[in-house]
Amino acid sequence: MSPCIPSTPLLTLADTPAAISPADGRLAKLPQCTPNELRKRIGNGEYLVIIDGLVCKLNAFIAKHPGGPLAIMHMVGHDATDEVRSMHPQEVLETVVPRWAVARFVPEDGDKCVVSYVEEMELPYSAARSSTIDGTSHPQPSHSNADNLDYMAIQRDYRKLDTHLRQNGFYKCGYSDYLYEAARYLLFFATAVGLILYGPYTAWTYLLAGIATAMLWQQLAFFAHDLGHNELTGRREFDMVLGICIADLLGGLSVGWWKKNHNTHHIVTNDVDNDPDIQHLPFFAVSTRFFESRYSTYYKRVMEFDAAARMFVAAQDKLYYLIMCFARFNLYRLSWGYLLFSDYAPYRELEMGCIGVFFVWFNWLLSHIPTWQYLVLYLVVSHSVSAILHIQITLSHFAMSTESPDPVHECFAARQVRTTMDVICSPSFDWFHGGLQYQIEHHLFPRLPRHKLKLVQPMVKDFCRKHVMEFKEFSFVDGNIYTLQWLGEVASRVKLCNGRKEHEDQAVAALRKSFAI
Repeated sequence: MSPCIPSTPLLTLADTPAAISPADGRLAKLPQCTPNELRKRIGNGEYLVIIDGLVCKLNAFIAKHPGGPLAIMHMVGHDATDEVRSMHPQEVLETVVPRWAVARFVPEDGDKCVVSYVEEMELPYSAARSSTIDGTSHPQPSHSNADNLDYMAIQRDYRKLDTHLRQNGFYKCGYSDYLYEAARYLLFFATAVGLILYGPYTAWTYLLAGIATAMLWQQLAFFAHDLGHNELTGRREFDMVLGICIADLLGGLSVGWWKKNHNTHHIVTNDVDNDPDIQHLPFFAVSTRFFESRYSTYYKRVMEFDAAARMFVAAQDKLYYLIMCFARFNLYRLSWGYLLFSDYAPYRELEMGCIGVFFVWFNWLLSHIPTWQYLVLYLVVSHSVSAILHIQITLSHFAMSTESPDPVHECFAARQVRTTMDVICSPSFDWFHGGLQYQIEHHLFPRLPRHKLKLVQPMVKDFCRKHVMEFKEFSFVDGNIYTLQWLGEVASRVKLCNGRKEHEDQAVAALRKSFAI
């Protein structure tokens, strides 16, 4: 037994931190629900999710869910115990979950660590998980021992580790950590504004101001990320409003859009049809499955692998950094699309007001730049240097597995380790990555304060070692190389796809000609 993982007996539901007391009178009287009954009710339109052995009907709650409706929809028909625990404070599970319980789940004899009971169902809001056992052949990044894992043991030890972290204060936010960060925010902000307002009229002034602005946006993104996960105070409304004041007011981006997107990403990490964080056609395809023009359950449209997609994806390893230089402009578009057209935008008015104020003060600042050439220089530098953040984000997932070896049984912890990569860096450079280079740890424990992730990494490595799960980590440079190599591997398949498409077009043309005759 690893010394970092507490040596405790197998946990029962009553031992776990999010447990719901079986002595609750109402819950004890609930009817039983079997897997077949679960599937039948879901087929009739009920949103049923299994949490701690309870079947929760969430039809009336789904529109009110703070994390967005898709985070629930992707868990319909699943045992979402670990997902729900990882994304919510304990009091939510103790009070909210029992309120929506309609039955007690009774698995069939022989069911061991089944997490999905709906893989054979066609749900309009959540596609079946991409899998290596679906009869199709798609190249995958190397990931050793992914096919021979004991998911029940992994789930058990993951819950033990989570209990250990909660009992030993790891989930408590260290507010002093943010004092150093606040000093950096002020430094970058003062540098950018000071240079524009009082600096000499030279290209160097606006070049440096652009870099300072980009670094401010990068660092603020880490703080907004914490607030989106309610890591600061644990009070959802306070953290969310503060996040809006940070990201919307100072960066011009919607925290509400990010939270909807990001929660979905955490629930269905690296799934081709469901995870918006890897759905970037026509510019990128991290799997050859995208060549099939898949339907995105997030964007509610077909991601066409058309002529433009073939052109960009065929050169995606060469265009990667160039495209990332324009990524922030895409975030403006997505933010406004969310605020104007999304059915779910609980802070719509506040966010639109804050983003409006951002454009007012930002344009006022830009008005002090004396020439259009310097204005273009500042805008290009500030937005293109922001590519650093987008590279950091994509590095952890673009070159990782997108297909489950066993979507019926693969537990939450095994899925997060399979789909995520850590970045190694010197402690003195930790600030540059914001502490989020520990992405495996973050995906296993999303509400764990960012500054605690490095303390948890040795425990997670021991956990992975014990269960023979590959813990993938690279330096920032090697991670970039690895990602580019994988993008190049997928790009090389486009030519084969184009060859097949040309052959199919010729066959169809010949068939039409024969019918015409």
